[in-house]
Amino acid sequence: MDAIGTVGKKGELFPPKGIREKIGLKSGCKVLYRVDDSKLMVEPIPDVLTVLRMPKYAKTTIEKFEKTRKELTKKLVER
Repeated sequence: MDAIGTVGKKGELFPPKGIREKIGLKSGCKVLYRVDDSKLMVEPIPDVLTVLRMPKYAKTTIEKFEKTRKELTKKLVER
């Protein structure tokens, strides 16, 4: 889906309603910004309740979970 949006006076981004609806952006939700070359990617970060309601696909141990969580946190901090 392609659409044209607007950048505000203070640099705010205003994605069109269709884009917001397609990726589930709502007022006040947190988003992850990622830059790949000259492309800006925006992904909603689900809240805890949404994550808890999501289907579970994998089984893991607490140790593996903690190791993966630390690795992902490190990657996010490095950006």
